Formats: sequence, structure tokens, C-alpha cells
Amino acid sequence: MGFPQTNVTVTTGPQYRSMTDEQCRLLHCASLEVLERTGVQLYYRPAIDLLKKAGCVVDGNVVRFPPFLVEWALRTAPSRIMVYNRKGEPVMPLGDRISTFGTGSDCLHTLDHRTGERRKAVLQDVVDGIRVSQAMPNVDFIMSMYLPSDVPAAVEVRQLEVMLTYSDKPICFVTYEWEGTPEIIEMAEIAVGSADNLRINPSVICYLNPPTSFVHNEAALRKLLLCAEKRLPCVYLPDLLRGMTGPMTREGSMACHNAGVLVGLVIAQLANEGTPVILSCARPSMLDMKTMVAPYGTGSGGMAGIEINHYYNLPAFATGGASDSKLLDEQAIFEGTLTLQRSMLEGGNMIHD
Repeated sequence: MGFPQTNVTVTTGPQYRSMTDEQCRLLHCASLEVLERTGVQLYYRPAIDLLKKAGCVVDGNVVRFPPFLVEWALRTAPSRIMVYNRKGEPVMPLGDRISTFGTGSDCLHTLDHRTGERRKAVLQDVVDGIRVSQAMPNVDFIMSMYLPSDVPAAVEVRQLEVMLTYSDKPICFVTYEWEGTPEIIEMAEIAVGSADNLRINPSVICYLNPPTSFVHNEAALRKLLLCAEKRLPCVYLPDLLRGMTGPMTREGSMACHNAGVLVGLVIAQLANEGTPVILSCARPSMLDMKTMVAPYGTGSGGMAGIEINHYYNLPAFATGGASDSKLLDEQAIFEGTLTLQRSMLEGGNMIHD
């Protein structure tokens, strides 16, 4: 039996598997059936044309995937991705059951540690957060942490400017629409000397977040194809809310969420075979049907389904350190600790938040 690993240590404790190989096989087969019989909606014609040429059945913007195409993409995608810092040093291996850790992105508010006030985040909060993250040896990668309210335009570009200025760690960046994405990638290329340097020693990862597993919007698909063209690593994470945008049952929602993830994998491999993709695993979000609030700091919400990535032998994007507490209190510590612990025990490779 192996032991949980982080980027710098091996923990002498047991691994945890939430699903057996047989359960993973059944989940995979159910996902293939969803893709073949139900299909998904795509809202970017070049992506639709790419899939049609590869053998998908296209009816308007509804695309149905033959199982052989998904199986091909799973064999083609790299099972291990090495991410570099801006010095060109390999610092972040993604694959196997090695866990790396990073911050989250785009919080609208912050709890000011100086005054105790809950207020809208500003650009200085991004600066402060990145400076702290740079100083912490167990933070392997950075995200912007805040969506600054005092930046009227090109906010994604300003966020990346701060991350490049105050840290040399790998960056996982977010752009909210298509606009800004080419500029950010160009900035990353300049920071390491050239586009070839960034392709060979990638130091940035693009985070893609389509609305649901069944609806893939134009902005996400355009960014995915650009990353594939430049062979940059990307996280593909369509969301799915149990009981709202997917089935209420745990197994059904996991199968549907996994189907949406596989859509991104197939498109990336068709655009450029071997494109590095970090999958979000079969991890549908929860929804409290009485309050319509999505609880976030829950173990099953962030970690369910990591085992399917190990079954695929592909890197897993996961959640940890998350809490629904409104204060920095015992609840925050308890939920943050347990979500980090379970993500690591299950072998989540890129644990964010």
C-alpha cells in the first residue's frame, strides 16, 4: 500500500479510496452513455466542427460523442504534467497520488485582519495575499485570491501583473470571458522569455469553468482551443448542481459531471494531441433545496470522485481548505482541516482554495 505524498514529503499514513475499480468502471460507462445518448450543448462553432469531423453526431449545437472517441482521448492525454516556476525549475509534479496545494481565486469580499471588517476586496488585497503565498513553502501554486472591486477594466490583466510581480511560483489564472486571455498568455510568455519557453517549461495553468456539464459556452471553448494550440496546461471544470442542473442522486450527478469533464478532454486532444489537461474529477456541487444555498466547505462536495482520475491515470483538480464559516473561528479551522486532509488522503493532485 502506498502513502499520501505532497510535493515535498511522504506521509506515513494510509491512502483513502472512496471508490473501487469496479465502481469507477461503472461510473465511466455511465458517463459514456450520457455523452452518446443525451449529448451536450456547445456554443462555439469551431469546436462543434472539430467534433463533427472526428465522428460525433451533431444536431444544431447538440453534440453526441461516440465512446471510441472518448477512449482515444483518455489514452492520448498525458498522465503526468510537470509545472515549472519562472526560473525554469520543475517544482510542481501533477500525477500519481502526489498532492500540491494552492490558493483560490476571485473572492468578492475579505475579512480584514486589521479591523475585523467584512468589506469588498481591492487590488491591495491581491498584493498582500500573493506576498504571503510566496513566503509559504507549502503553497505550491498561486491564484489571485480576490476579485478587486477598485479595478474598473482589464481586471484579469491586473491580477496577473500582481502575481508576476510578487511571486515566481506557478500561476493558475482565471479570465472571466474570452477578452484578456490572449493578453495574459502573452504576458506569461514574455515573463519566461518566449512562447517556446512557456510551452516547454509551463509555469501557468488556465482555469476553465463552463456553466454546467451540459452547457459549454463560447468563452470557455475558445480559451480551451487556445490553450491546446499553445500546449499549455488547463483545468477543465464544468459545474453541476445536484437537483438543479443535474440529477439529485449522488451516482447520477457524478456520472453527468464526469461526462462534462470528458467533453473538454476530447476537444483538447482533437485540437492538439497530447495537450495537458487537469480534470476536475466527478465532483458535482451540493445544493440545499430549502435555502437554495450551495454549501461549499463539505467533504463530499470537493473530494467525491477523485478516484475516477486515478482510474483514468490523469491529474486530478480538487478542493481543500474550504469553509462555509463567516468568521475565522473553530468551524473554519475544522472544515478547512478536514477538506485538506481528505483531498490529500485521496490523492488529489492540484488542491486549490
